[in-house]
Amino acid sequence: MSKQDYCKARKKVYELPRLAVGDVLLVGKFKNRKATITGFSSDENNQPVAQTDKGDQKIVKPQIAELMPAKQRLIADCGRADPPVAPLVRFLV
Repeated sequence: MSKQDYCKARKKVYELPRLAVGDVLLVGKFKNRKATITGFSSDENNQPVAQTDKGDQKIVKPQIAELMPAKQRLIADCGRADPPVAPLVRFLV
């Protein structure tokens, strides 16, 4: 595979599947139980959730940082709510 072919293949954009009410999801630890979608909502982090007859199911397992509220995104990035302070500034104060 040449470098140009590799770059073309790498630039391919993946899209989430189009889900609608009435579609069937496979849920559970082993993804072997069928659940029918009855609606859609979002959780406390603004992540998409499918409401099914087996309970609420997350659409995507990892959380998408762009969908999270700004304060929680900052906490996820650096581990704390207050902005990071440079080490030298701490000693000068």
